[in-house]
Amino acid sequence: MPQTKTRSLSLRFRNIALTLLGLGLGYLTLCLSTKLLYVIYLSSGENHRITSQFLAFSGVCGVVFSGISAYVAAFFARRAPVAHAVLFCLMTTVLYIMPSLLFGSREPLFFVVLNVAIAISGALIGGWLRYWQIYSRNQNLVTAKS
Repeated sequence: MPQTKTRSLSLRFRNIALTLLGLGLGYLTLCLSTKLLYVIYLSSGENHRITSQFLAFSGVCGVVFSGISAYVAAFFARRAPVAHAVLFCLMTTVLYIMPSLLFGSREPLFFVVLNVAIAISGALIGGWLRYWQIYSRNQNLVTAKS
């Protein structure tokens, strides 16, 4: 009996550790890819202004980056990809909104809401892509055994 309890506890700790690792790596992926986009844009050329065209382009890139980041989070968590994508959405929402609430923001509230909406939509796409990948792999295994 004590051995099964120890296994259960170590498995629970492993699952929590993988969830935290997945969320951390997903957020790191999101931060680095967004930072890289701004560094490339602002370091190229002589005109270092943020234009409306660049904001539209960065919005599309934000959906892609957020999707990749949630996929990474779900991949490293190794279970429940959509649930981990939702956890990633909650984490990014809190991390986007808290600095604006605590320290104020120079940009309008609309930009904060738009960033959250972009992150949520991309993250859910990434979670569903990981779910679809796992589902199709499992279907191929079932048909191969039959």
